[in-house]
Amino acid sequence: MIEAATIEEDDISAVPPPENEDWRETLESFPPAVIRQAWFTMAHLVLEDGSTVADMGTRDGALTYAMAVMHPQHHFIGMDTSAKKVRDAQKKYARPNLEYHHWKNTEPCLKPASVEAVLNGFTLHEIYSAGRCSEAKVLEALEGQFSCLKQNGLLFIRDFVLPEQDYVLLEMPDENAVPDLLIQYSEKAGHPDDPAQSGFYLEELPPRFPRTRLFRLPGKWAYEFILRKDDLENWEEELGKEYSFFTEKDFRRALTGMGSRVLYTAPHWDEQIVKSRFRKKFKLFNEAGSPLGAPPTSFVLVAQKKKNRESLRLQERKHLRGQEGSLQITAMRDDTNGRIHDIVSRGIENTEVLPYRITQDGRLHVYVHEGLPRGIVNAVPRNAPNLDGKTWSGHMIEALCVPQEKIHEIKPGDIKSLVRFSQTHVGLKPVLGAEMEDGPGFYPAPDSIDERIETKYLAVQKPQGNIKLPAVTPDIEGFSTHGHLREIDGQAILNAVGVGLVPSSRLEVQVLALYEKLNIPYEPWADCPLLLETGEVEKTTKLQDIISKLAASDDRFKETKAVAGQFRTIHSVFVDEGQVDGAAEGLASRNMEFAVPEHKSMNMAVVLPLVKKLSGEVMAGITEQFLPVPQRYKGTGYTVSCPAIALPKDITTLEMARKYIADQFEVPVDCVSRMGESFFCHAGITPQRIYPFAVTKAGTKGWRKVGRTHGVTTYTPLPDLHKLLYLDNYYSFMKVAAMAYKGGIGAHSDLSPSYGFSSSQAAEISRPVGVSGTDVSSSLPASPPASSSPLRSFSSGRPEPSTS
Repeated sequence: MIEAATIEEDDISAVPPPENEDWRETLESFPPAVIRQAWFTMAHLVLEDGSTVADMGTRDGALTYAMAVMHPQHHFIGMDTSAKKVRDAQKKYARPNLEYHHWKNTEPCLKPASVEAVLNGFTLHEIYSAGRCSEAKVLEALEGQFSCLKQNGLLFIRDFVLPEQDYVLLEMPDENAVPDLLIQYSEKAGHPDDPAQSGFYLEELPPRFPRTRLFRLPGKWAYEFILRKDDLENWEEELGKEYSFFTEKDFRRALTGMGSRVLYTAPHWDEQIVKSRFRKKFKLFNEAGSPLGAPPTSFVLVAQKKKNRESLRLQERKHLRGQEGSLQITAMRDDTNGRIHDIVSRGIENTEVLPYRITQDGRLHVYVHEGLPRGIVNAVPRNAPNLDGKTWSGHMIEALCVPQEKIHEIKPGDIKSLVRFSQTHVGLKPVLGAEMEDGPGFYPAPDSIDERIETKYLAVQKPQGNIKLPAVTPDIEGFSTHGHLREIDGQAILNAVGVGLVPSSRLEVQVLALYEKLNIPYEPWADCPLLLETGEVEKTTKLQDIISKLAASDDRFKETKAVAGQFRTIHSVFVDEGQVDGAAEGLASRNMEFAVPEHKSMNMAVVLPLVKKLSGEVMAGITEQFLPVPQRYKGTGYTVSCPAIALPKDITTLEMARKYIADQFEVPVDCVSRMGESFFCHAGITPQRIYPFAVTKAGTKGWRKVGRTHGVTTYTPLPDLHKLLYLDNYYSFMKVAAMAYKGGIGAHSDLSPSYGFSSSQAAEISRPVGVSGTDVSSSLPASPPASSSPLRSFSSGRPEPSTS
């Protein structure tokens, strides 16, 4: 039973927000960390306009208020067990689309099936600790929240997960009080007032190096100590709490048992916390002495409520042998150097269609294929570990895929053929006078996958009632679901890609290009903090030179019989699992064929080198090369891309990947930064993942070691990168180019307008031509003051990482 605390009449200062309200002005006095957390949380929820969102554990109400201000199209309910905090929040943070409720732990928090989303921002470990470390209390809370969700409603969890390692080795410098603090913590952790139950096993071992100390302890308690060691101000208050209690698998098992589709799970590393509190402060190893990398600063999970017998997870079940497949491998030989490229082909040509409409308030809405079954993303790992620990249910969001020959049936200027196509293959009505509009073209892998994906845009009318998914392509048949067509705010797509929920850089570029085409502003949230080295580059390329090279014909690649053995195809049974009357069962299965590299890792890094000229102009390093797939489609293999590196199989963490890239570019590791989240190269053909990075101080001559084949060959002005998006280009290159113009490579690098660029230069970098993009990140500091804890917000007591 909800107890809605009353608001005094004179406290209701909230009137309908003014038209064209700028949330930056409304939240001007808010700590940047709260704004970043509000964005990060809501970026994981792709919701319909008018959705109701319940924030569990609202505390002082500030974060809930920030989300309500930034998302006026949704209604928010701040929930808390403290009646006083609810009353205070109502007085301080009143707003038309926001209310605060008090609920008791022993009673249901909301009416059944009453909200579209429930948020748990660092609240579950509080429930666990308050319940005397009872897992049952956490499960009870989750079941109660789950019952409050409407069908297809979303449950968001951000907290901490139990490490998989039983015991670890923790090494720290012997130059401060932190090692002694660990010893003290080992005596009082968990139950500081009960010596019989408090503490954990801790053994100090002989140091490996002078001026260091080495400890052996349970992985859980090493993680607990690392998370709180810098929060001395709240040390005593937090001493009796336990932050980690479930593993990722425990969370997944519990929520699947409740009938939810666990759409996404991911460890999260806040770069500012890792940089200021982890790197060079300690090292973690397993008991064999292998490095474990920096532990995550938090964990994210998104689950969706589903009905009985609905698809919950797609995954590879067993390998099939001796099967004939449809994937073909063809060898192409470069006549200029004799090098052979193995090319994988499905023998199909598709076009991706992105229907769209403009809302009355000027927002871009797109229609996408949601819940598209892509079982290959859950193929059994081969040749490489999962570097960032992300997992998906296998139900993806992509543009609508249509056979290319159906597009060719549309006659220019013939409205009847367009309407007929739209009804048959899109399921929507085009607006009066609409035509198929060209978008960017993509090569998922121009050196190895024989596909060029075209994009088409179509302006459509707002549909009446539910949207029916038209005919689907054969590659997604055989499962219990084909997904559905859904209208989504374009900004929500960009946000979801930005946090990794949607692992598709292709969809991101398609939406960004549409924003540019329509001259509609968007909000780029990007974070890639780098300090650029100033220097002159040895060789530059102008955009017009690249276009001239693309126009020249070149037929150096010829088909040859002898394949190089670079790829192999695999046949496996993929199972579509769901809940049937409370028990997990297979709903459907199908044989699928996919390709994997034979000798290289499944993990690829694409790197954007950056350098700032003495004039202040930022230059991006590009690679100009000839590849076989573009030659088939446009008569030349000339391609512009960024350096791509196949990460060795023994690279098991993102930190190891950073160090490996730093070595390849001969720069300090601090000069290498992640540049967005990982994504799949082509989820219809291969489970290969791409990890984007940026590197600075890389030297104006590119890679200097002998034998490198994909080094920087030339530099081009950073603002020109986005212009290359409209040329046929490498999928991964388009991702980093999109990141470059989305957010100016982050708020607090030398690329940020706030760090010395003129206003005209800032405009060039923070938005593409024709787009009034608002560089949200440029107004936000990279981190809160050093004295604040990564686990606690400004005054609410809500744990939260400092920047995202």
